[in-house]
Amino acid sequence: MLTQSPLLRLLAAALCASPGLAQESQPPAFDHSHGALTKVLSEHVRGDRVDYLELQKQRTGLDAYLASLEAVGRAEFEDWSREQRFAFWIDTYNAYTLALVIDHYPLTSIRKIGKPKQSVWDLPFVPLHALHPDLQRVEHGPLSLNQIEHEILRTGFQDARVHAAINSASRGCPSMRAEAFVPEHLDEQLDAVVRTWLADPTRNRFDEKERTLHLSKIFDWFVDDFARDGESVAGWVARYAPKKAGAWLAAEGKVKLRYLEYSWELNDLDRPKGQKKGDGDR
Repeated sequence: MLTQSPLLRLLAAALCASPGLAQESQPPAFDHSHGALTKVLSEHVRGDRVDYLELQKQRTGLDAYLASLEAVGRAEFEDWSREQRFAFWIDTYNAYTLALVIDHYPLTSIRKIGKPKQSVWDLPFVPLHALHPDLQRVEHGPLSLNQIEHEILRTGFQDARVHAAINSASRGCPSMRAEAFVPEHLDEQLDAVVRTWLADPTRNRFDEKERTLHLSKIFDWFVDDFARDGESVAGWVARYAPKKAGAWLAAEGKVKLRYLEYSWELNDLDRPKGQKKGDGDR
């Protein structure tokens, strides 16, 4: 769990450097380019892995981005477009997941962070409850990652592509992009992450001879979302699959579904032998 709000941490440092800062009344408008997060991701995402060790050492940029999220007020948020809100919550989920991992790093799986009888995704540590669409539901307490995913992203936006966009810090998860999601390009970015995910044979495979899809377990867990958007899981996959697979998937005939084992191992950057990684596993 985060030990201190990034916003409070950065404000404390700023006030020490400039006491007059306390006189300022209005925070700047939120940067919908999410440039601070893109900088963090571009520096620490390596293919389908994340360099958590270096991110932990150089966390100032991530803390600054989280502080900007926490500075958003309800009135400002309610003036945003659907795309602005959608991108905000996707990036929020991913950024706080990164923060959660480095707050407990080194470890071998994000699932090690949870408490007895409480999974890591149910930990209330995201201080953005004032932006939740149903304030009575959250009772003015911090949000969990599960609340962001299920009560906000899945329920509020109803777009199955989100499952390729949010990252659970696990090797079985779709790869984290090295850039933030932004409202003006959100539709193209969501299409791109889905196509990249489906084209990755370590996460999804297409067997034309047997007319079988060997899919990520995510398709099994959230079958209703994919069926809602594509009439069936196979129909949704056909829309974004590599061209060769898409051709036979679109043809008439039964398609069999098989689900691959999901790896919860941390999507940490592999390091040379002798260099410590994960030896603080809890």
